Amino acid sequence: MTKGYRRKADDAEIVRLNNIGLSLTSIGEKLGVHHTTIKYRLDALGIAPADTRRSFMEDIFEALPLQQQQWLMDQLGPGHSVKEFVRSLLIKEFMGRAASIPGS
Repeated sequence: MTKGYRRKADDAEIVRLNNIGLSLTSIGEKLGVHHTTIKYRLDALGIAPADTRRSFMEDIFEALPLQQQQWLMDQLGPGHSVKEFVRSLLIKEFMGRAASIPGS
């Protein structure tokens, strides 16, 4: 007799990784399960998989007012991609918040 079904990946972790925009394949690789398992679990939770197509940044950019679009374009260039820019913003925000946590 089996002891029961034990999931290899936690639903909460699947949702967290999906929320940051990882592909189903990437989530599956991180959690050691097949990407179709991730899709099935998200469907069961009523959560749509993250849109990982190239339109992701386009959707964000188009939602910004013109002045903010211009500012963003001025921040980027051949040596500084939007990916690097977002990474630097995340690090800056993390460092600012971590510094304000007592005992850090």
